[in-house]
Amino acid sequence: MCVLKIHSETTSFKKFCETTKIPVFSVTEKGELRGKTRVSETFVVSFDVSDAEWDEFTEQVNDAINFLIKNFDELNQLITKVPDSDGYLDFPIYSRLNDNIVNQNDHLPKELISLAGKLNLGIEMAMYSADAFE
Repeated sequence: MCVLKIHSETTSFKKFCETTKIPVFSVTEKGELRGKTRVSETFVVSFDVSDAEWDEFTEQVNDAINFLIKNFDELNQLITKVPDSDGYLDFPIYSRLNDNIVNQNDHLPKELISLAGKLNLGIEMAMYSADAFE
């Protein structure tokens, strides 16, 4: 379930979300309550990039490449219009580490890095233990 998150200190994304064809996961206004107690310090828009599961990293990456190719122009326009924007692809993945596996490597292909770089996007891989939500 890869998500693209874009933050801004100064610009709301609500109007953009009303007109975009990109699948919006969520939009949050600065000062809005996030969860029960946390207040958003920035304006945030998140887009659905991949429905692949957390143990399907390769599929998430392939979906992200396709997402960026398909939506490149519209994302570029958005990021250009919001000069203080800070965006990144968030890849949630399960850790494969256990008593028998002591090292986990997950490769990001140059096509993904190149596309993200052209859009000035960062990449985050958030690793969770396999039993984190049990």
